[in-house]
Amino acid sequence: MSDISKTTINLPVDLKKELKKMAIDEETSLSGLIIKMIEEGMKNRNKVISDED
Repeated sequence: MSDISKTTINLPVDLKKELKKMAIDEETSLSGLIIKMIEEGMKNRNKVISDED
């Protein structure tokens, strides 16, 4: 992974609660869960783009 940069995002309260529950279930932090979701989304996006070629 490259250098880390801190970013603040505003989440709806209900979404944040659901994400926190998911993070606890996966035994990770909220930020760790969000990073994992972003990475998975980027992999899927790149796969779709490469499949179109």
